[in-house]
Amino acid sequence: MNIKEDKQGLIWIKGFSASGKSTVARRVEYLLKQDGYNIISLDGDELRGVFGDIWGYETKSRRELASVYFRLCSYLSSQGYITVISAVAMFDFLEEWVQINIPNSLQVFLDVPLDERQKRDAKTKKLFINKEFNDNEYDFPKNPDMVLRNYGEMVPDIAAKQIIESYCHLHKLTPDRSRTKHWKKYYANDIAPSVNSSFSEYAILQMKRGQHILEVGCGNGRDAVFFASSGIKVDAIDRSQDAISLCNDKYLDSDVKFHYGKIDSLIDINNNNKYDHIYCRFVIHAMPIEEENALISASFDLLKEGGCIFLECRSINDPLARKGEIISSTERVHGHYRRFIIPEEFQDRLIERGFKVISLHEEDGVAKYGDDDPVVIRVIATK
Repeated sequence: MNIKEDKQGLIWIKGFSASGKSTVARRVEYLLKQDGYNIISLDGDELRGVFGDIWGYETKSRRELASVYFRLCSYLSSQGYITVISAVAMFDFLEEWVQINIPNSLQVFLDVPLDERQKRDAKTKKLFINKEFNDNEYDFPKNPDMVLRNYGEMVPDIAAKQIIESYCHLHKLTPDRSRTKHWKKYYANDIAPSVNSSFSEYAILQMKRGQHILEVGCGNGRDAVFFASSGIKVDAIDRSQDAISLCNDKYLDSDVKFHYGKIDSLIDINNNNKYDHIYCRFVIHAMPIEEENALISASFDLLKEGGCIFLECRSINDPLARKGEIISSTERVHGHYRRFIIPEEFQDRLIERGFKVISLHEEDGVAKYGDDDPVVIRVIATK
């Protein structure tokens, strides 16, 4: 086995008590380390002790502790590790949470009959000598990525190799992180502000009548319509079908062309015509880093030589960066998913793609809405 792809993520080996989780996980860890990967190995029983045995064994405590396990796995995986965890932790909500929030994750269920598990427990841990197995305290996995019948001729080495083979052939997808569900509800309620943003007024000072711009992540269309009313030719795109449907219904008489999809889909649609400017407000922090990289790259391709990109996003120094459920060092879920941007690293990514950063400012007081006064980063860069 010769795996060279840099693939951070999660391998969760689950199963009822005495199904062989720890044994198989240790073998998976060993073989991946042999291949040169950065591995962090976690065991559910050991983590209880690491956390000071502060959780009990009733269902509520088991669910809370399981949630902590996988928030930790998410955090570690985001640092560039393959995290291998052996833990029962089989709850429907958690299976879904992992699928939604941890990219490149593989959930492996070790399916072992009760009588076989009873024999194993009697020979090893002897936890259930005088009591029944606790299978009824967990949910039977509904959608595991892989099921292994870990008994009979299935030995740990074979099981581990099959798991690694499946993991290495995962098609890496950016998790949705419940964004589609959130924005569908948001635009269905039509609660977004209708007055154009202060950033649009900031950006238009650099534009000229008759120029052609693209707004990425147009939302309810308020800034796109503002630009069009100022004599600018506007294309606007959003990955939310509900947002685009709202715009098409609301702005029937506007000159804006609204598109559903992602920016890279416009490279073909636009027939190689280039934009004078690209405008993107409060979008970068609403997407994982992989999508940001794709957006920056496609923007560069779609701009004319000398064209500008205008970007506004929430900074890592925004107060919301310290609220909500932790996904990684820069990602939180507070109401909905956000990834808070580190200014210096953001500038480096723009320069690496070929942009020249003309200005980058980090400030509050410029994007207030209700009680929210975010710390934002405002960037102007040219191709």
